[in-house]
Amino acid sequence: MTTLHYHHITDEEISKIFQESVSSKRGQLCIEYGLRSLPSILDKLKRERHLQTPQDIYHATAGKIGRLLKLTCELFSQEGEDDFAKIWKIFEIPKKWSRLPNPISHYNSFMMSDLLRLAMIMPFLLNQFLKESSLKNNKTATIQQRIDILQVAKMMKAVFNKEFILDSYEELQLYLKEEFLILPKVFASFVNLPIIHINMHLLMHAKTFGTLVNSFQSIIL
Repeated sequence: MTTLHYHHITDEEISKIFQESVSSKRGQLCIEYGLRSLPSILDKLKRERHLQTPQDIYHATAGKIGRLLKLTCELFSQEGEDDFAKIWKIFEIPKKWSRLPNPISHYNSFMMSDLLRLAMIMPFLLNQFLKESSLKNNKTATIQQRIDILQVAKMMKAVFNKEFILDSYEELQLYLKEEFLILPKVFASFVNLPIIHINMHLLMHAKTFGTLVNSFQSIIL
């Protein structure tokens, strides 16, 4: 079995090779250690932990949206739930979509892709029925002043954009910043979540790799 080389051992062996003045002996040391006569130029590279450990943007975004939608639905009063169910049954969705069950009663059956689709239409659903009596404990002020489902939907569109121009990066930065500030203020469960924290890194990812559609790395939701 080949002996594993730790960094400090390898550094010592490279130093011995470099200090050997006789070419033939230097070659023998290279063969013995299995190393080049000079270290690789890649050894000078420094790891950038946020770029070389990219976030799983798809699941992080869907996770944020899923939490927001669930918590929003939990604010509905019985009247609000009834009104939502009525609108949900008749609401027209794109023909290519499969019909989704009521998210209030069947939330746990929703897949990540279902949550993203729900986020697209949720602003229109709320606009058709939401009023003061639709919410528990008079939460209307909280909804109107702090929760902006439409803003979250715009953020999602910006994140999954397949083509970026200069204005797209500025738009992405704006939406990510607003979401980062809004969600923890509205719901305490969003405070210090990793899926919120990575908002600070997504703009750098987009500028480095062109878009955000090819970044994947597991993260706890």
